[in-house]
Amino acid sequence: MEKAGQSIQLYEKAVAVDPEFALAYADMGTAYFWGLGNWSKGKEYYQKALELSDRVSDRERYQIQGWIYSSSEKTYDKSIEAFNKLLELYPNDNDGNNMLAVVYSLIEEWDKAIEPLISCIQRKDEFMWSYINLSVAYRAKGLYDKAKEVLEYYLNNVSDNAWIHNQLALTYLCQEKYDLALVEADKAISINQNNNFYFLTKGDIYHCKGDLIKAEKEYQNLLELEGKRLHLLGRQSLGALYLSQGRFEKSEEQLKQGIILAKEIDEKRWESSLQLDYTYRYLKSGRFKEALKEFQNAWQAAIQGENLFLQICSLHYKGIAYLEMKSMDEAQRAAAELKELIESGMNKKAIRYYHHLLGMIELKRENFSKAVDFFKRGISLLQFQCYNFPQQWLTPDSHALFMEPLALAYYKMGDLDKAQEEYEKITSLSRGRIYYGDIYVKSFYMLGKIFEQKGWKGKAIEHYEKFLDLWKDADPGLAEVEDARTRLVRLKSR
Repeated sequence: MEKAGQSIQLYEKAVAVDPEFALAYADMGTAYFWGLGNWSKGKEYYQKALELSDRVSDRERYQIQGWIYSSSEKTYDKSIEAFNKLLELYPNDNDGNNMLAVVYSLIEEWDKAIEPLISCIQRKDEFMWSYINLSVAYRAKGLYDKAKEVLEYYLNNVSDNAWIHNQLALTYLCQEKYDLALVEADKAISINQNNNFYFLTKGDIYHCKGDLIKAEKEYQNLLELEGKRLHLLGRQSLGALYLSQGRFEKSEEQLKQGIILAKEIDEKRWESSLQLDYTYRYLKSGRFKEALKEFQNAWQAAIQGENLFLQICSLHYKGIAYLEMKSMDEAQRAAAELKELIESGMNKKAIRYYHHLLGMIELKRENFSKAVDFFKRGISLLQFQCYNFPQQWLTPDSHALFMEPLALAYYKMGDLDKAQEEYEKITSLSRGRIYYGDIYVKSFYMLGKIFEQKGWKGKAIEHYEKFLDLWKDADPGLAEVEDARTRLVRLKSR
């Protein structure tokens, strides 16, 4: 990140000397958009570069077009076309190969992302991002050992690099190898103490490991830094941490502060993402009318931020809110809108949100077999736990969200064995449950109920106690907490 800031200063000097330096504007846009997560500023410079692109060589024109069109899903196809034209002329262009891979990653076409990256590495390319982007793609396919192999190759044959150590930490995090993840994160910090994203990495590791005090400290470090966009990341992470503790009010307060800041600095994508998190809290606490209001705010910000994925998530929550209000016709209409919106974009795997919503509708109707079928379809389109940088800021891994209703459907069908299997999958998640910590914790409660119904007293007590320990600081009056305490007393008195 500090390199992005340094490069921007150099580009600013370049355009001061030559105000029509198109490639410098494009590079500055890339530094803002991809390096700093300042999407609005990045798009501003991208647009300036596009206006001047008739003054540059074919190579630079294709680079500029590819970068610019990669900033919106509506133009991903144009971005792919531009980078392919670039690579036809210059097949060894590192930037072209990497950015082509990034765009394919954004639409979850992981095999297509891997191909240009492998070509870079086979040429003994020393460009760091070739290795990082390839490790991300391998993680998304669940090939964690391959991801580790690529990163270790760089460390052993190119240089001892903080970013690479950080990616190794993320790989171990996805595998639930938390101690190894912390070792790599500390190596990254020892090499480069100025990269603030390492606070996020360590925070997430501690979060998944269950050391929530240390996780909170690392996330709070983000709030002490100069960059306001890092504060947004800190607010979102703290909101997730408090949600996993059942502290809904404190979680909402973090998100409120994040939304205010996002509006202040005019970051519509961040605003929409935080609004969606806020909407989720309303949905989970039964405030469905309020959730619809927050959905509208998230929807508008997503449109203004030109982010199709956030629009999809907004419509998805809208359908769930109507469903919980027993407005079945409105929920069906939202599902139809959702399907049409997804089909308008390039990421066809996003149809999982449509399948998930249809499953929720069938679950509400108690058509359990149909619900199970839809839920399975949605889950089949999930990538593996990945931790995709920097996209994870806006598209948090949603495994827990998709897996929980399948487990509940089996439970309501009376198929306790399958319900147990699905809830246990949720409790074994790492990255896939960070932003849905309430689902993760409630899975222990549900497993307690399943084991109690099976007559497995010891296992039931174990899981109720685990649940109550995780939510020992939860807001008062949560129904699951009161029920678990009652059940635990009854089981122990037998």
